[in-house]
Amino acid sequence: MASKRLSAMIFAVLCGPLSAAYIGYLYPAGARAGDEVEILVGGQGLWGVRNVILTGGGISDVVCRNVPGLPVPSGSQRRHLYKWVRQIERGDRSFLPLPTGENAMIDWRHSPWFSQLNELTPLQYEITTRFLFVPRNSLQMSPSIAQRVIVRFKIDPKASPGRRELRLAGYNWVSNPMPFYISGVSEVREPRYSPPPTKKPECVFAYPCVVNGQIMPGETDRFGFEAKKGEVLYFAMKARALQPYLGDGVPGYFQGVLEVTDEQGRQLAFADDRYFDPDPVLCFKVPETGRYRLLVRDALYRGREDFVYRIEIDSKPRPWSMLPPPDFAVSPLRIDPQNRSVPLTVPTVVDDRLGKPGSRAVWLFSAKKDEKIVLDLWARRLGSPVDGLLEIYDPSGKRLCVCDDVKRQRIGLVMQHTDPTVIFTAPVSGTYRAVVRDSAGAGGPDHRYYLRIDRPRPDFRAYAAPSALEVSNRGIFTVIVERMDGFSGPVTVRLNSPDGFKLCGENTVPANSCRAVFTLDGMNSRRGSLQRVSMTASSGNVSHPVTPGTEAMQAFAYTHLIPCEGDFYVARTGKYWASYLFRWKEKNPPALKLYPGSRTNIAITLGKNLPPDFSVSGIALHEQPQGLSVENVKLDIDKRLLTAALCAGTDAKPVTVNQIFVVNVSNTEKPRGKKNKQAKPRTVRSTAILPSRRLIIEAPSSAKK
Repeated sequence: MASKRLSAMIFAVLCGPLSAAYIGYLYPAGARAGDEVEILVGGQGLWGVRNVILTGGGISDVVCRNVPGLPVPSGSQRRHLYKWVRQIERGDRSFLPLPTGENAMIDWRHSPWFSQLNELTPLQYEITTRFLFVPRNSLQMSPSIAQRVIVRFKIDPKASPGRRELRLAGYNWVSNPMPFYISGVSEVREPRYSPPPTKKPECVFAYPCVVNGQIMPGETDRFGFEAKKGEVLYFAMKARALQPYLGDGVPGYFQGVLEVTDEQGRQLAFADDRYFDPDPVLCFKVPETGRYRLLVRDALYRGREDFVYRIEIDSKPRPWSMLPPPDFAVSPLRIDPQNRSVPLTVPTVVDDRLGKPGSRAVWLFSAKKDEKIVLDLWARRLGSPVDGLLEIYDPSGKRLCVCDDVKRQRIGLVMQHTDPTVIFTAPVSGTYRAVVRDSAGAGGPDHRYYLRIDRPRPDFRAYAAPSALEVSNRGIFTVIVERMDGFSGPVTVRLNSPDGFKLCGENTVPANSCRAVFTLDGMNSRRGSLQRVSMTASSGNVSHPVTPGTEAMQAFAYTHLIPCEGDFYVARTGKYWASYLFRWKEKNPPALKLYPGSRTNIAITLGKNLPPDFSVSGIALHEQPQGLSVENVKLDIDKRLLTAALCAGTDAKPVTVNQIFVVNVSNTEKPRGKKNKQAKPRTVRSTAILPSRRLIIEAPSSAKK
């Protein structure tokens, strides 16, 4: 069991969601076109960062520097640094002489920033002083954002405003993408941290502008502004839009709150969301000419470095906007309410809205006996506030079915899927009635929806996660399939790579499955190579490109896939060398079939030129199915053969998956170099990933047949 756990841990580091470098936040998360911006990036595994990748391009003069680890100073060292900081705060940026004496600096801990406080940039100085003066709370700290990088680049003045995606890149890695916005107005940051006893100054802005900030634990940011009587100002906040899901907090995102007060602190306007969107838009009509304050905080008074926000401030209205609809087979129609008594032809897509609270829309359509009809409502998936409810009535007026929420794949930023979909077989020929309403009785100008009335068009969409993969000989990624209109067939994935990367093992998502794991072989690629690759998913005559994505956890429980705008990146690393030693004994191994209480044998062939004292300590299963185990692992060096028994317990459940086997190996390695001739040999451990293989666990009844 210990070897299985060790192998699983190493495998998770190699191929899990954090296998590539991870970005947890960007601050600020945007800049104005034409500006030179300095960004603090918090994340994990960011050592050796070399470049910035921004979708849409338009940046130059990129400089990336890691923030060194800051050790906790000793008592005498801390007193010296405090004295130096207060000297700098008084405006004296000269070097503070070090204390003298035999034991004056005996317990000091070295850091390059501690020895050059007066030469640090404003951002470096802020990071250092915050570390020195703000007590650390272990409950607020997260390893996923503990490492920091300072990135500086210039944005092209002609760069088009809007949302982009930013990644960091090293020699053989690419991070996950994070949203980055380019604006056409001035960008304002909250004041930098001020060491005590200096109070944090109030920031004053002039609109239109974008205000950037971070919320720390229990903090409320305050911004001052002047406004004239009768003006209407709109404050549009982006917080969850920057970091959609937080894995270690409830409700799983930064719940921003906006408030406007007068100089006496009286609340004049307040907003904490907009419909279902946690990012609020505050509308404030100025009662009198004068000075006001904008207050920003978290609804639960939480805070951390990744609680980053942007607030767009302008006098222009902020109408509710929806995403464009998908590519329907027919163009959406706007139907005159007076013509709704005429039955619609199939297929039809209706573009409509529930204009008033409590309103409902009735649509007539014709169907023949035994004809399959699909009614698919698109609202929340496009960003509409409609919480749809769909009812179907037959020609006699009898209600056939009612549909509220439909369970869907957690793909995108929608946390609650409220769009109903109905597929039914018409019992008789005639005119049927579909009734659309909001389940909460809401309605208004923003409550827009599309209703597709059609015959089934089985189809799918495919996504790959992670969007950046580090491959050491072999690597792993997951393909998620979103099935539509009853599509249940298998989906085959193909990889297009110019530099030797290829899929190995099983390359098909099983029928009726929504996800499967795949193995990527990089043995013929150049070590250190970093490239963009593309994938295609097909089933029969239907083919679609595979969209890269990033999987993120929300509130300890729910895993979501966030599709990416950019490319799928693959890098060849030098870690975990053992994969090239192993292959399946069969050239085209058949599926492994078991049923509860049964077992089957597996055989793995070893390559030549094994390292000294080579041994195998166990075989583990990636994403191990319930009740499945590997037993009787035997290594025969002379025959170059590794055998084991794959056992299904009585609690094993029927499943069809692409199974990946991980072999945990070790060998003895002698130290290299003249200086290490006398050193003792050391044990080197590694993991080997075998090409994925189809595994079928059948139900006991089908096995007996």
